[in-house]
Amino acid sequence: MPENNPRPDVSSPGAAYEIEMPTLATARAALTGFYGPHADDVWRTLLFTCGLTGEETDRGSFSRLISSMQVAQPMTRLCARSLAVRAAAYERLVERHDKNGTTA
Repeated sequence: MPENNPRPDVSSPGAAYEIEMPTLATARAALTGFYGPHADDVWRTLLFTCGLTGEETDRGSFSRLISSMQVAQPMTRLCARSLAVRAAAYERLVERHDKNGTTA
């Protein structure tokens, strides 16, 4: 069965789907979109709650932040859900492909 690559001229699955793993920076940008000028307060509270500095780049830190967001205010929970969906899509579409473009 042929792969359903939306851009067959691109050999890398990550580039073909044009999707990146969300990061803490992505989460902060999403919160800014939801809260506008109040995002900094929400951001600092979330970082304090999950014991992060905001400079982390590992997945474990991202997961901890999402977990904290999922039990916060309703708008923050909605933001967490969207980020979790993006992370799951990334894992499904990009990470599970090996170098030959097949699923692992």
